[in-house]
Amino acid sequence: MLTFDRQFIETGWANANKHDETLCGDYFRRFENGNKKVFVLADGLGSGVKANILSTLTTTILGTMISHNLPLDECVDTVAAALPICRVRRLAYSTFTVLQLEKNIAYMAQYDNPGIIILRKGKRFHYNTQIHFVGEKEIHESSVPLQKDDIIIMMTDGVTNAGIGKLTAHGWKTEELVGFLERMDMKEMSASRIAARIINGCLALNENSMEDDTTVLVIKIRERQVVNMLVGPPENKEEDNRIMKMFFAKNGIRIVCGGSTANAVSKYLHKSLHVIQNSGNEHIPDMARIEGVDYVTEGIITLKKVLEICNQYMEDPMILLFLSKQKDAASLISLLLIEKATDINIYFGMAANTAHEGTDIDFKTKLSLIKQLEDCLLRMHKNIKISFC
Repeated sequence: MLTFDRQFIETGWANANKHDETLCGDYFRRFENGNKKVFVLADGLGSGVKANILSTLTTTILGTMISHNLPLDECVDTVAAALPICRVRRLAYSTFTVLQLEKNIAYMAQYDNPGIIILRKGKRFHYNTQIHFVGEKEIHESSVPLQKDDIIIMMTDGVTNAGIGKLTAHGWKTEELVGFLERMDMKEMSASRIAARIINGCLALNENSMEDDTTVLVIKIRERQVVNMLVGPPENKEEDNRIMKMFFAKNGIRIVCGGSTANAVSKYLHKSLHVIQNSGNEHIPDMARIEGVDYVTEGIITLKKVLEICNQYMEDPMILLFLSKQKDAASLISLLLIEKATDINIYFGMAANTAHEGTDIDFKTKLSLIKQLEDCLLRMHKNIKISFC
């Protein structure tokens, strides 16, 4: 049986707004209550501000109530009573998809959105649904026991309607979308990358001008991946060996940031330090190589860029498609933190760096940078631990 405490529930999303719209009419959110995780994706009637209000209200009300164990009928009735009426169409309408994960069971409640696609071992997994009427609303309900590496894909109808009147006669049919997904090697692909690939397909079918707001939310049940970062040497020189021993005793991917830190690691491991020529660019310094370390990078400049990229990703996950083609240290570390890492241990050395004397880079600047990175990674639902040394 799948046990969620040994797995990581990775969430990824991507979207594209209808042409000429700055606000998206789709909205999703993740809710947690103890071991229960609830994901709600809603699509408001029309587009723009009104659609955004409808979808935001629907998602917030449903997610809050369902995560607190209230009956589905009551939740849906509350949404119906709360939604404002559209003056033009005289309707208060928002489609929705609900996914609740508890223990090893996925409960799904779907209303008028395209059906959830579950991929298992690279192929579509067919599950049973029951129809449940709440007033005139036909809700499709399902419960599915999950397995490791299952991929769950939620979407609005901008996906299935992609390309109508342009490159397709009837949109991106579910069977065609499933075929597209099954052809991808998703074993090492993050939930965010999968979502971005689907949205990229929608953009291609729509000739880069979307006729509807389009959102994809992907949940992947995956193994945990620990990443350990050593940023700066310890404040007390006598602590070097103890901190190094702790750092190298941890399982997982190892990243060493900063020239003085790299030299200390090289001395501790009795391994030479070699610069990897042409591994940087005009903005990011070259990386280096030390046997026993996965990534050796420059410090503050690289980390500033990593924070910038991570913040950009939080605004638009589509940047992953661009980042995956880059080879500089900041892009590689950002991709690692965004796509692979689930648990991140940061060893933050508090020693003053003489190389920064006379510059605007001081301890407070470094500390602020790390705290901002921590905050960004927490918003990605990563598990973060910072150890000051």
